[in-house]
Amino acid sequence: MRGWLLLALSVACESTELPRASTFEPEPESCDAVDVDAPRTFVPCSTGSGLFGRWTIDEAGLPAYDYLLDENADARASWFNTEGKDRRDQWFSFGNARVTALATNDGPIELTTQDRGITYLDKIDASQSNFGGGFSYLDDGSVTWSSAYAWRPHDSTTTRRFGMGYARSSIDYRGITLTRTTFAPVGDVRAVIDEVVLANTTSASQRLRHYEVWDVARRPIETNWIVSGLPLSSVPASVEAARDARNAMFDEDVSLDASTGILGLRRTYVSPDARPGIDDVSAMDAYPGDPYLAAIAAPIDAVYTDQTAFFGAGGAANPDAVAARMHGDGATLPRSHGLGQPRTFVMRSDVTLAAGESRTLRFAYGYAPMSEAFDVPKAASLDAERDDLAQHLVYFATPHANGPVTGGALQREMAWHASQIEASVAYRDHWKTHVVPQGSAYLYLHGADGSLRDLALFTIPLAYTHPELAREEIQMMIGTQHSDDGRFSYAFQGNGVLDDALGLHARPSDLDLFFLWALSEYVGATGDTSVVDAHAIASVRHLFDVVGAGPHGLVRLGDGDWNDGIVFSASDRALAIASGESVPNTQMAIAVLPRAADVLEALDPVTADEMRAHVADYRAALPQTWTGSFFGRAYFGDGVLFQGDVIDLESQVWGLIAGAVPDRDALVLAIARTLDDPSDAGAMLAAGGQVWPAISGLLTWGYALSDSPRAWNHLAKNTMAAHALAFPNVWSGIWSGPDGLESRYGDRPGQSWYSAVTPMTDFPVQNNNQHAMPLLALLRTCGVEASASGLVIDPHAPEDFSLETELVDLSRRGTLISGSYRPNAPRTIEVRAPAGRTIASATLDGVSVSVAPNSSSVILATNGSASFAVETTY
Repeated sequence: MRGWLLLALSVACESTELPRASTFEPEPESCDAVDVDAPRTFVPCSTGSGLFGRWTIDEAGLPAYDYLLDENADARASWFNTEGKDRRDQWFSFGNARVTALATNDGPIELTTQDRGITYLDKIDASQSNFGGGFSYLDDGSVTWSSAYAWRPHDSTTTRRFGMGYARSSIDYRGITLTRTTFAPVGDVRAVIDEVVLANTTSASQRLRHYEVWDVARRPIETNWIVSGLPLSSVPASVEAARDARNAMFDEDVSLDASTGILGLRRTYVSPDARPGIDDVSAMDAYPGDPYLAAIAAPIDAVYTDQTAFFGAGGAANPDAVAARMHGDGATLPRSHGLGQPRTFVMRSDVTLAAGESRTLRFAYGYAPMSEAFDVPKAASLDAERDDLAQHLVYFATPHANGPVTGGALQREMAWHASQIEASVAYRDHWKTHVVPQGSAYLYLHGADGSLRDLALFTIPLAYTHPELAREEIQMMIGTQHSDDGRFSYAFQGNGVLDDALGLHARPSDLDLFFLWALSEYVGATGDTSVVDAHAIASVRHLFDVVGAGPHGLVRLGDGDWNDGIVFSASDRALAIASGESVPNTQMAIAVLPRAADVLEALDPVTADEMRAHVADYRAALPQTWTGSFFGRAYFGDGVLFQGDVIDLESQVWGLIAGAVPDRDALVLAIARTLDDPSDAGAMLAAGGQVWPAISGLLTWGYALSDSPRAWNHLAKNTMAAHALAFPNVWSGIWSGPDGLESRYGDRPGQSWYSAVTPMTDFPVQNNNQHAMPLLALLRTCGVEASASGLVIDPHAPEDFSLETELVDLSRRGTLISGSYRPNAPRTIEVRAPAGRTIASATLDGVSVSVAPNSSSVILATNGSASFAVETTY
């Protein structure tokens, strides 16, 4: 061992000591005015940044979040979880159509895929010396240090940025600046790209060793419905151990192909248990992808593939191999057993930089289907990823402000929501389709995704922001339909497994309605009738013949309507399942089935007429649940109206949307006084209760149909910006969030809900209800909705605005309503004048269209893409 080793070790240890206590305090927030004529020009707006950083605009002119808090030193970064741990890890997601990456505030990145069930390629688990990937170690000949924030030198200068489609960090230390940008290439690419820029800011030449680190730490999240740390804190660890044990089914070989620069790992099945066929339905993945790390534009001077030897006693803060300048192993180690995941991927590049010189190293980390060739995306670029993402963003501009939630905050947030939906996309091999999952704890902790109602909710905005993805979402729903009785599965998991959550949700009664809603919205908006087939008729038959109606003429409850736990509120759950009736299901049927009937008319006119007849029956039955100022919630089979004496938001919103309310003004007032006005960020489910975007987002739509100012205000109030203003110390809810959050009246104000079954607090972000529902609310408030033949444009916004999506653009300027529509089939555009106005004139592609005198609407027919302009007058 050479003499300089002891000096290098001592300096390296000093350079990686934990930083001193943080004194970070957020700057006052501000927001520039939005140009309504330039919705794609994002303005600087830090409103809603919270404690942890600051919203900004990146070099591409897109919103980004700069994470600024020192989570290692600042106790305010710690957050509640069911295991009772002092967790300070916070993360952000980006991805493409095949992988989703989770970038942490500590620096490391985890990569996931859902091909055969949700799986981590490099799960962070410090207890097993698994530290994730996407970070570096540098050696300038005297000192070694890490680029990851968690192990940075205490006197370095760092940045961390969460951007649309990428994560970026930088560290400036000893005259070397390392900037890392990680992004996912466009399309079905099974990899992320790491671009590492090394810059020498000194006046002397620098010889560096750069170590690119990506771990091999596969964790398949096989479905387990009991993963909470409450009441037993040992449960999560035991579940993780069982999942990790699946790696024992394989032996692993690592090799380096010097000609291609690919360091890859191949697995061989060695379990004595019978292996399912590759196409068999299976909860267990017996054919996991093979991971790799590739040097696209970087020299490979050494590779390190033994995890223990590389990190050694120094761990992630000061790896033995880096500190001691050990030679690499050349990826020539003998085959190893997969249990414990003993391998890692580290590539060393020796670089000399002249004074003031910089150099970019490019790497790819990903996987290939088992035994298939590694397909490295060498030409991928962040610009191409941004260009693709730009097609699917929502561009919105308005001068409106609801208190501090200004037009700039709304502009940023609507685009951000669309980008986060795109980041979540995955592919499911069994169904051969992409899917926008619900995500959060359901997917990443339980290992199952659903319910279909959530996929349907996501389909509505996707029909406008990404129609092809909306189509695939419908195909995914169809893939979960049982052929024997037409029912939809509650959830799906693994490779083609349909799941009813241990039998607790074998008979939900709302899924047919959600499917028919999504189908009719997509078909109406796009004109794509290819998805209208026997599956839709089977869904209708299941709704009428299996779910059916109860003794009061309302749609049956089953073992849950859109509230999975509703039957647990009954004193006799079995009776509630057998004979209970759902008020929200009935309201939703009144709202959804007429349009679905119109869509199905050409396929099956008899069924369409039957649907309309049932709607009439439901409409006649619903008033008996009206209590004078709101609707009761359900019947549980005992003839008593549940919650007839207390308002519950679940049983109000679809009534507003359906227009099936005996006294609309009374209902709006009851909701406002009890559930909306007392809340800081969106209407609560019950007085003093939680806020759930899937329901509060629909309330905005319900408001819009009769009370435009209240809808406009609730749109802004029901945002992440409003949540961050009310609860700045809660990280979930700033750039992503769960599907339900505590109001200020809860035990943990502003934080995620949880239960003994679902520890949502333990994975409180990446739920697409948080991202899709504000977009749905925006579309409806702006007046965009589908009919069976095309679009209905009926703006409910009380002020001017601009809205641009992939399918439709819409603008209101005073009395002028204009826009463009880009379907691929003949469609109609019905433009309705605001209340109290009539249509003065209309043009389609610049050609005048005849308008009858005193008309309150005009219908424009087009064979494809078209622009329109309608002038209204009082």
